[in-house]
Amino acid sequence: MNRGVRGPWAWMFLVILGNTSATAQTSYPNVKLSGRLQEQFYYFSNEDYAPVLGPQSNIFTRRARIEARGQISENVSVYIQPSFEGGRNLTSVATTCTSTPVGPGGGTPTLTCRTTGRSGLRLRDAYIDVRFSPEASKSALYLRAGQEKRPFSRYELISSTNLPTIERGGGAGLFPRASNDLFGGAGFLSHDVGASVRLEHKLDDARQLTLKLGAYNGQGESLNDVNNKKSFGARATMGITPKLEVGGSWFAHDGIVTVGGIPDSSFTNYAFDIDAQWGKPGDEGLFALAEYLHGNDATASKSTMQGIQALAAYNIRMQSPTSWLYAVEPAFRIDIADPNTDDDDDRINTISGVLGIYLSSRAQFRVAYERQSFQSDGLPSISGVRSALTVNF
Repeated sequence: MNRGVRGPWAWMFLVILGNTSATAQTSYPNVKLSGRLQEQFYYFSNEDYAPVLGPQSNIFTRRARIEARGQISENVSVYIQPSFEGGRNLTSVATTCTSTPVGPGGGTPTLTCRTTGRSGLRLRDAYIDVRFSPEASKSALYLRAGQEKRPFSRYELISSTNLPTIERGGGAGLFPRASNDLFGGAGFLSHDVGASVRLEHKLDDARQLTLKLGAYNGQGESLNDVNNKKSFGARATMGITPKLEVGGSWFAHDGIVTVGGIPDSSFTNYAFDIDAQWGKPGDEGLFALAEYLHGNDATASKSTMQGIQALAAYNIRMQSPTSWLYAVEPAFRIDIADPNTDDDDDRINTISGVLGIYLSSRAQFRVAYERQSFQSDGLPSISGVRSALTVNF
């Protein structure tokens, strides 16, 4: 090739190479938007508990969330998730439920719950992450400040983007007294404001060891501290195989209780859990999770409570990738929740049998038969149907 031809080709090659290098470089800051929308319907035979649980049927928006995730620099990232959900007077979270036994004069036992209301616009996650190690390193240390989920309970920490059982707790229409509800009401689960450090160490290409320690206000979502104490949580998880992961959590929750008419600001209740998980939600094949939770409630008596939850789902992919039916996923959950192990008649069992139909990897329709039964004699069980249409984008 002569010099006159070689020159233009060499110039074009250098231009293309330069443009490729410029495109490959990441610019900061950069932000990615995503979200989820979940509509839910239920019908339950809960007429015996209408004053507490409300109507037998309802249609409502379970979650409507926009997520903004951004890189401020190579080592600093931010995540914000507001939420629009629940209706104006629908959503309520129970913190304490008690069973009133039959008296000498006879009658029917009743189940009473103390609830707190929450609806409308909420701020869920809002935190800043700082990484203190190179991106390609085998071990990474992070500092997080802001609002996040407390590091407790494996099923609580799994994203609600795709829940095989529709709900983690009892859910609207049932008593909010499954294991997730008990430990959430006692201050161990869900969102809180604070700071945490996290160490992630790659065991190999498919397994990881994660250690996390956090300090929080202890009051919950978007709330300031009310005393001079903090709540502390720790969690460790380790991959045993590419699909099997085990973990455990410990949490000390601070608060204020009244003892003898005098507020006690030094109150702290404690809890721990051990858990295991096989696979991931939405992946082809088996997903299974089991968890045991044990701790004290958030009352002056510090009653001992415990919960056992186990679930399994099997995702069956369709052969044609262009079919409107992407996958079928049967799932089953059993939950045994005991709010006070010293009482013999307050345990609640919740079971769910679910059929999930995936319209795509990001759109699911699920219908479930659910039943909630009570240890206390004379309390009729609740059963019915719950369904959900969910999308994430």
